[in-house]
Amino acid sequence: MAKLVVFSSENGLCPFKMADQLIVYEKIEKRWVINRKIKMNNQQPRSIRAQRKYVEELLPLIYDCKILVGKEISGIPYVVFDKAGFHVFQVNQLSDEQFEAIIREIHSIESDNAVKKEILKKAVPVPTENKDVYFLDLIKLQKRFPEVTSKQALKPFISQTPFLELHLYCKHTPPWIERDGRYIVESKPAKSDQYIVIKAKPNHK
Repeated sequence: MAKLVVFSSENGLCPFKMADQLIVYEKIEKRWVINRKIKMNNQQPRSIRAQRKYVEELLPLIYDCKILVGKEISGIPYVVFDKAGFHVFQVNQLSDEQFEAIIREIHSIESDNAVKKEILKKAVPVPTENKDVYFLDLIKLQKRFPEVTSKQALKPFISQTPFLELHLYCKHTPPWIERDGRYIVESKPAKSDQYIVIKAKPNHK
């Protein structure tokens, strides 16, 4: 059953900072109806810590929803909701057609995420003939899937797989690897691109 949360004031749909209530809508059969209204204080705190706590205290009240709708939301409130896994939509008016459009977009996002998840399962370094030595052609991978970043392709592997060496064919050395003190990065001769070897320091494996 689809549900979404609308930021509302006495004038109806509004920015989050002006809202004095959250209205939860749900779709029953073919109609969008109000499920419940949640009163809130529209005089939001000014400090960052207080703002964060204020928004975090709203989360249990909308535990069964993952879609937020309002005229505007930014700053700390947006960060907290985004971190909690909410889809945030900024709109200027409410209607059943608008709600349906939001649901269609959510389905599209979730479908894209599912495809990307499958891509990332395959976008991992593979073992070589040598024990604990792995290889990944990042150039070939990103040519086929431009949306995959070096972090997405390598971080899960690096955090979960003990290794001695990771051989990487890439356009340039990922700066986040260079900054990581757990590894030694060595460049190997290559043509226009780079062939690097990432070696785990002894205390890492």
